[in-house]
Amino acid sequence: MRWIIVYFFLLSGCTGYRYTQQDNPLSQYGINKLSVPMFFNYSNQPEVSGNFTRETFRLLTSFRGLKLNSGYDPDSDAILIGIIKSPDKVYLTLRPNNLRVAQKRAGNAIGNKRQNFYIPGITEISLFLQIIVIKKPTNEELTLLKSGLGEQVQLSSRIIFNETIPLRSQFAREVFDNGPTSDATSVTATQNAGLQRKAIKTLSEQAAISVRDLILYAF
Repeated sequence: MRWIIVYFFLLSGCTGYRYTQQDNPLSQYGINKLSVPMFFNYSNQPEVSGNFTRETFRLLTSFRGLKLNSGYDPDSDAILIGIIKSPDKVYLTLRPNNLRVAQKRAGNAIGNKRQNFYIPGITEISLFLQIIVIKKPTNEELTLLKSGLGEQVQLSSRIIFNETIPLRSQFAREVFDNGPTSDATSVTATQNAGLQRKAIKTLSEQAAISVRDLILYAF
């Protein structure tokens, strides 16, 4: 009988834990209304803010009792600032891996009078997402947090979250060689650009999960 009681107690505790995971973890800091404006893109990759903002906003809606506003609402209890960053150099953001001899994949376009040169079979993308949650910020505080000094700002009663999340994804590049009169070059560029966009979207989905979990388990 004693073991049955203990088992029931543990089961109830676990059930309660799963339930409270869905409640607003920011409520203990008096945050029930949160603004999520468009993330700032300080990276060397264009047009990434939309995906990152949208995916993070979507996953934060899973917290019951947390009202979200897209854009900045001065009546919100706090604002979530997202800053997308990258290494300084593009070649560090988009790292080539699994190099292949180009002549073997596009021999007709290259010919046989050149020395071997290589093309990446896989490209790895590296970005960073800084997330800050601050209560009722002033314009001066927002400017500071968005600057290069923002990562050094310490947590306080108003800055309750300041975390940088490393993000990595990769995609396999396409190489075509349909003969000397083909339009393989344009097809390859279009195809690879689409694959890169998909990889960045995957990064935004990973980032959103990390933001949700960090906010959930940090408190």
